[in-house]
Amino acid sequence: ASDVYKRQHYYFANSYYAEGSLETAAITDYKVTMSSVVIKNNFIGCQFHPEKSSVAGEQFLDYFLGLK
Repeated sequence: ASDVYKRQHYYFANSYYAEGSLETAAITDYKVTMSSVVIKNNFIGCQFHPEKSSVAGEQFLDYFLGLK
């Protein structure tokens, strides 16, 4: 995974979470360890809200869209 995920602050607004799996591409440690990004085949999902995550969210979306 790219450094775009590392040591950034992302906005989570859920009381549920996905545990780690083979598809986990990024994890978050906040009271529990959870999958923050999962990738399977051509699908990518994120547990956080990139549109509410300021600069970190913008970087994630740029990376996701292949702009950086």
